[in-house]
Amino acid sequence: MRKVIFFLLVLSVFQSYSQQLLDENIQNLIEVYAEKKEINCEITIDIEIEGMQIPQKVITVNFEEGKKPKVKGKGLALVPKKGMINQFNELFNTPLQAIKMDENGEELDYKLVSLINSSEWVTADIRFNSITNQIFESTINTRKHGTIKAKHSYKEYEYPIRSILTFDVKKFKVPLRFIGRQNQNIDLPNGDDQVQGKIVLQYRYIDE
Repeated sequence: MRKVIFFLLVLSVFQSYSQQLLDENIQNLIEVYAEKKEINCEITIDIEIEGMQIPQKVITVNFEEGKKPKVKGKGLALVPKKGMINQFNELFNTPLQAIKMDENGEELDYKLVSLINSSEWVTADIRFNSITNQIFESTINTRKHGTIKAKHSYKEYEYPIRSILTFDVKKFKVPLRFIGRQNQNIDLPNGDDQVQGKIVLQYRYIDE
């Protein structure tokens, strides 16, 4: 028992120390995205996946720290399990190690590595602007949902107005989940083949 307590104490100290070693650029991102926030937005979802026919959907979502997203919309909808705007909060609320990979003026490339096995993501490559702290591209390797790539477009808001998610996974592991109760004709792929997919999310933020 003492060994377990000692191990947990050492792990906690290591994670805290690793966070303190993060450079200023990553610390700034953490201050922007990891703080507790409530986000309300309307999302238009367009999904393109081989072997699937899915109609466009418009939903409203409330994101709140520590709670499951609250989704409202008519009928049945499919929403991505990963890659939505709350992904940034999940990333930066995880103990991590950041490695600077490249720098081109204000544009920086970093590789993030999760320091805990319980996190849903393993590594993440991000490209962001060091002045605006806007993340333009990300490649997130998850434990259960494969690799999800994202490109984000912004206006003035710190969160994107448009995101394009792409992934290449087995059909039975398509990173989507159902929202709603109404029966609707949605053709889901069968089998164990690899499929390529693209999800376009357009955000309209609601001030409340």
